[in-house]
Amino acid sequence: MSGMIDDTDSHIGARIREAREQRGWSQADLAKAAGTNQATVDRLERGQTRRSKYSAAVLKALDLEIGERPRVPLVGYIGAGEEITPIDDHALGDGIDFVEVPPGLDNAIALQIRGDSMSPKFDDGDIVIVDKVYVDVRSLIGRICYVKLTDGRCFLKRLRLGNRPGRFTLQSLNAADIPEVSIEQAFPIAWTKPRL
Repeated sequence: MSGMIDDTDSHIGARIREAREQRGWSQADLAKAAGTNQATVDRLERGQTRRSKYSAAVLKALDLEIGERPRVPLVGYIGAGEEITPIDDHALGDGIDFVEVPPGLDNAIALQIRGDSMSPKFDDGDIVIVDKVYVDVRSLIGRICYVKLTDGRCFLKRLRLGNRPGRFTLQSLNAADIPEVSIEQAFPIAWTKPRL
């Protein structure tokens, strides 16, 4: 058996054991092939350690490799209480930094939250991942979204219908609403990474 193990795979130990057993090797056989001892192989297989100085040798002996986690660019800030005009003027695929994300977010960007109007669900400094796939704004009513207004300001808010046609109200969790705004774009939040 050979193949790629995603770095997000929480069952790396089980994959190592499965590959070892398919070769008909004991833990001692694998340890010898990797230049380590049986106790290290046992710890790797039981998930007691995912990284040891022998991990790469164990994976190589089994023709397995760990792929990198997908990363998306951190392109700017999003207001949750603060009024923010985003920085999103980087070259395509570039950003202030890069953020590791779960697989499947191919059109995503990362934004850092400024403000605390969406606390306790989102805190100042958290990173939100926005999958920039077109959706009808009306399908996002009632959801917390990345919202870009026609005047360029961007917010992290719950989207509500406004009282006038084509207008919306941006609702906070612990601050005053922003009523009757015109929206240029809105995308759902795909994933959140709490600040460290």
